[in-house]
Amino acid sequence: MERFEVLCYLPYFSPMEARQLTQRYYTREDYFALLRSSQHKYEYLDGRVKMMAGGTVAHADIVDRTFLALSNAKHACRIKSSETAVSVAAVNKFFFPDMSAVCEERNEYEQGGIARLTNPALLVEVLSEGTADYDRTTKFSAYRQLPSFRELLLIDSRRYSVETYYREQPDLWRIADYQELDQGVLINTLNISLPLAVFYEGVVLDPEPPAVT
Repeated sequence: MERFEVLCYLPYFSPMEARQLTQRYYTREDYFALLRSSQHKYEYLDGRVKMMAGGTVAHADIVDRTFLALSNAKHACRIKSSETAVSVAAVNKFFFPDMSAVCEERNEYEQGGIARLTNPALLVEVLSEGTADYDRTTKFSAYRQLPSFRELLLIDSRRYSVETYYREQPDLWRIADYQELDQGVLINTLNISLPLAVFYEGVVLDPEPPAVT
């Protein structure tokens, strides 16, 4: 059983696409055909397909800032954008993380259909109101099946908050939570630390949802 150690630092789509998303089993070939014929991105969940929600302005800005910061930092890994899918063969799922990083000598891809990376070390997801639970649960649970995967970076678009989940041992994860703009966010996989403010520079945060009474 995996253990987690906590370290805290205080859309529109066409009727044709709607028909394609009927509740039925999708083979991999069905899924690849759907991607080729659509302007949207879909993730594959062992026979089901999920259309990715359109990102907010804050989400897009945070992705841009983060990609630039990670690409310009000094490390030995290669940063990939959200155009690169990740395959988790153990659970037959394909995802489009907001960013990924490969730290091995070469990128490994699954053959057939779209390019699907199989050896990411770092995965980055920008959280929004509609995707936060999915990113934290379905995606993170699947990502943990990848032998190469060592760290997840979650960046919130609704508040100043960055979380890191780092695999220290096969069954032990260290969690860090950063909420102050002057804090240094340690990204263990890349062996770098970046100020929290870097991820949010010039970003107008998404509004918080109203409190449930």
